[in-house]
Amino acid sequence: MNQIEARPPAGNSGTGVRVLARGLAILQAFEPDNAWRSNAELAAMTGIPKPTVSRITAHLTASGYLIYSSEGAQYKLSTSVLALGYLAASIFELTTQARPLMQELADDHNGSIVLASLDGLSMVCQEVCHGRNMLFALRVHPGSRLSLSRSALGRAIIGALSEKERSKLLAAIAQARPEHWHKLEPQIQASVQEMQEHGYCIATGTLETGTNGIAVVIDMPDRPHAYALGFAVPANQVTAGYLANEIAPRLLEIKHRLEHDLALRSMT
Repeated sequence: MNQIEARPPAGNSGTGVRVLARGLAILQAFEPDNAWRSNAELAAMTGIPKPTVSRITAHLTASGYLIYSSEGAQYKLSTSVLALGYLAASIFELTTQARPLMQELADDHNGSIVLASLDGLSMVCQEVCHGRNMLFALRVHPGSRLSLSRSALGRAIIGALSEKERSKLLAAIAQARPEHWHKLEPQIQASVQEMQEHGYCIATGTLETGTNGIAVVIDMPDRPHAYALGFAVPANQVTAGYLANEIAPRLLEIKHRLEHDLALRSMT
């Protein structure tokens, strides 16, 4: 039986990283058939001491990532882990399809195109394309976190939510940014109305101070308003009218194309 290594990445020997690496090694030990396995079997497969395996499987079970059978004192992966795998696959599929369309738009209009998803009160960039002839590329890259309340990307997501979801999120923003809420609220409400009327929203001061941006929302087949797709450039290069007249039709075209292709793939 091949042993699954559980060593942390080179140069990072922190306790937290070591525990994470061991937890991932245990989860990987259920591949490929997700058969029931005992702590002793997992210890033998991973090389992790059995007492440590017992502690980690207890935590993974409590967190919902493993299912425990008291009859055989064994574990197997829960649907939560399968959902994580599906999510990773869906993100990869979306970014693979979106990247060439994003790059084309970025090159045509010398801007930055960002595909991002909601995480708490931030938007996390999943894919970023900069126009190849941009004189000054915006300082944003995959993994960057952008303001939910100030960015066109975030406001597009807010505008696409149901009334109940939106109210809950706005309450969280108001609580987190009380000193700015009196200015943010009317701006966000204007973006919500713009999303409902046009399917996109425009915001100033988006990715960085002094930039103008516009964004639409991408709906996955099983997850509505999962991602936002936005275009941004320095404010002195384009006006809101330019974004509405020139960029909005292209973003909406990309949105509909991606949603159509993803829907077809989900049926195969």
